Amino acid sequence: MVGGEGLHAAASQSERIAAIRAATPVGFFINARTDCFLAVAAVEHETRIADALDRARAYAEAGADGLFVPGLRDPALIAQICEESPLPVNIMVSPGTPSLARLASLGAARISHAGAPWRLAMQGLAEAAAIAHRREG
Repeated sequence: MVGGEGLHAAASQSERIAAIRAATPVGFFINARTDCFLAVAAVEHETRIADALDRARAYAEAGADGLFVPGLRDPALIAQICEESPLPVNIMVSPGTPSLARLASLGAARISHAGAPWRLAMQGLAEAAAIAHRREG
C-alpha cells in the first residue's frame, strides 16, 4: 500500500520474500510487512484478520522471519494475530496502541516506533532553529 493503492497480492509478495531469502546470507532477518490494517477504519479490522493470517502463513513459507502489522491497535485482534501467526509479530506503536507492557502480554515479539522518533526529532530541531532565528533577528 505504501506509495500506492491497495495491497500487492500475497503470492507476488511471497515471491519477493523468497527471492530476498535466496539472495541473503544466513541470519538475515526478513520482517514481512502486511498493510491490511492501514488506511482502513478500525471497525473494519476484524474483517481483515483472515487476510493478514493467510499472508503470515504464505510469508512464513516463503522464508520470512517476522510479520510486521502496522495499524492494528485493538488488543483482542493483536492477541489473535500473535496467537495464530506462524511468525513472530511486530506491532507498530501509534496513538491508541496498548502500552509496551500490554503489547508484550498480548504476544507481540517486536515493537516498532516507525517514523515517530524521527518526526519528533525534526520537530524539535525546527523549533530550536526558529528560536535561534528569532534571537538573531
